[in-house]
Amino acid sequence: MDTKEKMYHFIVNTTASSGAASGTWETVRKILSEENIAYKVYFPENRDNTVDLTRKLTGNSDEECHLVVLGGDGTLNAVLQGIESFERTKLSCICTGSGNDFAGNMHITKDAGKALNGILHHPEESVMDYGELFWQKDTDGKEGRRRFLISSGIGYDADICEEVSRSRLKHALNRVHMGKLVYVMVGIKQIFTRHCRRAVIKIDDRESIRVSGLFFAVGMIHACEGGGVPFCPSADPADGLLEICIVRDMAKWKLFLAVMLVYLKKHYLFREVTGCRGRMITITTEKPEWFHMDGETPCKVRRLTLKCRKGLRVVM
Repeated sequence: MDTKEKMYHFIVNTTASSGAASGTWETVRKILSEENIAYKVYFPENRDNTVDLTRKLTGNSDEECHLVVLGGDGTLNAVLQGIESFERTKLSCICTGSGNDFAGNMHITKDAGKALNGILHHPEESVMDYGELFWQKDTDGKEGRRRFLISSGIGYDADICEEVSRSRLKHALNRVHMGKLVYVMVGIKQIFTRHCRRAVIKIDDRESIRVSGLFFAVGMIHACEGGGVPFCPSADPADGLLEICIVRDMAKWKLFLAVMLVYLKKHYLFREVTGCRGRMITITTEKPEWFHMDGETPCKVRRLTLKCRKGLRVVM
């Protein structure tokens, strides 16, 4: 089928990276117009609108639906929640967010024109894994279920995401293209202020792991999260498994050193840091803790279950 006969559905988050997506969309729109590409564009106002829009686009037709997201990891996560048919849906990304971990993990260029050219004229499709998580609130017993594209965890990295989400500094730094700096600043603070609690971790059908003080545990589809932090450098997004990193409590200076060595992929030198793989991981903590999915922090829970799923069609 000729490119001109295809229909592309562009989902644009105009608030991504403090509005940078608006300028990127204008660049993309001009190219689409010049090349006479058939497309539709949508500007959902918020996360819920994005989920609902994706459901409508991917659930009401027997034809393939090619979604092209202009946004960051949060927008991609919202789109992932709404996909009704993975078999009939293709997903592409032109990154405009502040973190862009998915784009970084997939080696997608930051140049919007080059990224669009690849999608339109030199498409390479891969079938990738994605994650699914389940939880139950202590407060009202309400159960939750979400999907994640990159990672989900409980403890340190979730605490960072929660604090950054409330930080005015992130928006200010985004304006000068330094949004990642706030994660570093909050991350250092959390090393010295976080209280580690007892936890029980179950991976697949293996014997439970009892941890007297859990700093954090994360299950990852891709190698990097949090703006390019390689907590699970060996993660393979197409192997059907979660790459899991478990960090136990240790002296604060050792925690600081371990976190710094993450950037060199040397954190597993510490015996308190454990790496493993599995299709499913369940984490039960002594008291409710924040958890995250691709950087979003819905609530605090005591029990979190992560599963690896297959079948996400990604086109670059």
